[in-house]
Amino acid sequence: MGRGAQGEQDEEWVEEEGMEIEAEIEEGEGASVSGPLGLQFTGTTSLDVDQDASEWTNFKHFPVATQGVFRACFNKLAQQGRPEFTILLLGKNGVGKSSTVNHLIGERKQKVNPYGVSTIDKPTVITRSVPLPEPVTADVLGDPINLYPDFHLTLIDTPGLVIGDRIHEATLNTVAEIAKVEPIDAVLFVDRLDVYEVSALDREVFEAVSRVLGAEIWGNTVLCLTHGELEPAKGQTYADAVSARAEGIQGAIARYSGGTRPEFAVIENSSKCARNWSSERILPDGTVALPNLIQRVTEVGLGSQPYEYDSRGKSPDSRNKWMVPLVFAAQVLLKKFLFDKSVRQWDTYHGDEWGPKEQEFKDDKYIAKMKEAKREYIRRQKAKQEAK
Repeated sequence: MGRGAQGEQDEEWVEEEGMEIEAEIEEGEGASVSGPLGLQFTGTTSLDVDQDASEWTNFKHFPVATQGVFRACFNKLAQQGRPEFTILLLGKNGVGKSSTVNHLIGERKQKVNPYGVSTIDKPTVITRSVPLPEPVTADVLGDPINLYPDFHLTLIDTPGLVIGDRIHEATLNTVAEIAKVEPIDAVLFVDRLDVYEVSALDREVFEAVSRVLGAEIWGNTVLCLTHGELEPAKGQTYADAVSARAEGIQGAIARYSGGTRPEFAVIENSSKCARNWSSERILPDGTVALPNLIQRVTEVGLGSQPYEYDSRGKSPDSRNKWMVPLVFAAQVLLKKFLFDKSVRQWDTYHGDEWGPKEQEFKDDKYIAKMKEAKREYIRRQKAKQEAK
């Protein structure tokens, strides 16, 4: 069975379930590079994020066939003027976001926890650069100039969107701040394949994402289903199980996304996943997991404009503020032309009943009687207190 460029002994993969790492390889500690987020965040003190930008030295450890798919996708993006590509990962705790990041870059970069506890407390921005196989050139005064010698892939790993039984909106607010600085080309919304229902908490997550970040973010999203090496229930095929899970989540998202149903891809982050002849991890239906994921992400990225956070209409305090002066003007007009007019008409026909012009309130005897009644009430209250 064939292996990648360095052979099986050099591969390093992080498992979702907390199993042992196969064999450690040297992590990429190459020269630091200025990825798409590197310079942007340097002068932005309000964003509390961890950053790591370097050459993608571990790229050569991927199986040769996987490298070919990655390079083809990167070259396609560069040809469209997008040599920097940013992927945001969102999802609940313990669904496999950090494991997917490790799988995508082929490094043991992010810590993983198989028990649903978030291993990071703030976003982590990881940028890797790799030379393009087909440089994009332009003629300048008759000389070809290499426009994009390298491709920069940036992954933004985020804390889980749930704390206990409530939504962690601080994470979404931080993502919004990041998207103000750097457009997001694609979003991986990560969830597990081996869960058989969409819970009420899941729906709250979808609603919160749409409310805080805007429903338009789902147009840039690929639903990433982890734990792809699923054994379906008895009497059910693998394809049916995947379809049922994906359609359940897509349908729930559509309720809050204006009808948008994200594309989906299945991934398996376990190092013990089955492999094909070229040592690529394959799913039970024969799909090569990692190349399929990056192809889906590339298609979604090329098919939509990068997501940029727009605060207009996102905050309940600012929503429909244009109506405030209209409502105030309506109240003034209603009082002046309807309420005041009705009161004047009533007084014309019935007198100033119970009003300041009512004759009874100008009667000296009546006023003296009321004052005496008040003094008597005060005397009785004092007598009660003294009796106690």
